[in-house]
Amino acid sequence: MSNVVVLPLSSDQELVITSDNSGAIGEKPHDAVSTSNAVVGRFACRVAVMECLAAGGDVQAVVMQNFTDDEAWLDYKHGVEQILDELELDHIPITGSTESNFASLQSGLGLTIIGTRTIVKTSDFLGEEGFAVIGKPLVGSEVLEQPDEVAPLWLFQRLCRLESVKALLPVGSKGVAAAWRSWTERTNKLECRIDLEKSAGPATCFLIAYDNQNEAEIRETAGSLFHKLIPIDEAE
Repeated sequence: MSNVVVLPLSSDQELVITSDNSGAIGEKPHDAVSTSNAVVGRFACRVAVMECLAAGGDVQAVVMQNFTDDEAWLDYKHGVEQILDELELDHIPITGSTESNFASLQSGLGLTIIGTRTIVKTSDFLGEEGFAVIGKPLVGSEVLEQPDEVAPLWLFQRLCRLESVKALLPVGSKGVAAAWRSWTERTNKLECRIDLEKSAGPATCFLIAYDNQNEAEIRETAGSLFHKLIPIDEAE
């Protein structure tokens, strides 16, 4: 679920702030999920960047809060740089702080994206748009075991730029159904071939709202990652 904060910056610009965190995932013996710190940094950055882009923001800076140890910093930074390179944003500054006074038994990383956007009037959902889930909700070790089911960042970026796309929303730990209802302020039951209640971990999938007449374009762009989402009262 989106945690974006938008603040006034100037007469025509707004500040866009998004964040993500990771706990007990990494290289320490007591971590619940074992993986490299670079992977942790990559996925934390991915989530926050997706939320910034979904809000119409341009990434301006990355701030990391490293609770693991001094040695983890460069690995986290490397993971962040992979995401920025993927989006051709290698000029973006990366800063932050490390907890070096006390040692922790488990890994921890917090990450904040600071972005800006031109002020635009947002449109409400009118009930005429189509909805879909792009990617599959995955959590923990599933993210590493099923990489082909994770919605790629390049696809998210491409869909952000399509005129037929009305809005996108990365899905978080509360699952697709909760994210959709909060997003649309509707209470419909939903029909889809994927699990709508399951956590999507580090935004392994995202919601998309689009002009119904352009559904074929969305399906072609997303391929096998496209999962139609139907509010029950609209189902045939």
